[in-house]
Amino acid sequence: MKKLLFIGFFGYWVILTYLSILSAVIGIYFAFNGNIKSAIICMMFSGLCDTFDGRVASLKKRNNIQLNFGVQIDAMADLISFGTLPAAILYSLGQSSGSFGIANAIIPSMYVLAAFIRLAYFTATEAESQDDNGKRAYFEGLPTTSVALLIPIVFSVCNVIQASLFIVFSVMLAIISVLFVLKVKIRKPRMRTQIILCLTGLAILIIMQFIGGILNV
Repeated sequence: MKKLLFIGFFGYWVILTYLSILSAVIGIYFAFNGNIKSAIICMMFSGLCDTFDGRVASLKKRNNIQLNFGVQIDAMADLISFGTLPAAILYSLGQSSGSFGIANAIIPSMYVLAAFIRLAYFTATEAESQDDNGKRAYFEGLPTTSVALLIPIVFSVCNVIQASLFIVFSVMLAIISVLFVLKVKIRKPRMRTQIILCLTGLAILIIMQFIGGILNV
């Protein structure tokens, strides 16, 4: 193996995962500064990166260390992008609404914990869950990446009907926390489905920008 100057790997096959993490951290910054829409857009970008990072990584022939590194950073990126960032958004909504109760502290904490448990379990069972082709056919529990689409949809709907974002997000994250760790099999989406989901996300992004122009959110 070629001797590296720095620890870690920095090839094209990990770039999308690194971009996902950077986008999520920027999103957390936006969330804590009250810019919820920009925070959600960052989460959607992280979701886009997560959709295709595995396919990009598969283009490179990797040794066992590189394969394990890819699995580890993917789980860590998901924890930041789809575990920590949504919790930061809910916490910020609670702060702006003047709520300092259980929903503003307990629900974000339980959400992060549920995402953490799910991703740790997913990583630990990765080898056992693969089929004969070395691919995972099913997820157990709701994939964390799903919030990159669910949260923008709920955000857009709430702004259209003028519903309380804090209350709706609190209920939604509480439910999603349970779904993360619920032992139920969900078929992994194929490439066609992933493309449709990405196009759906693009449509939602356009709607969010349109709503923002009208309602100044």
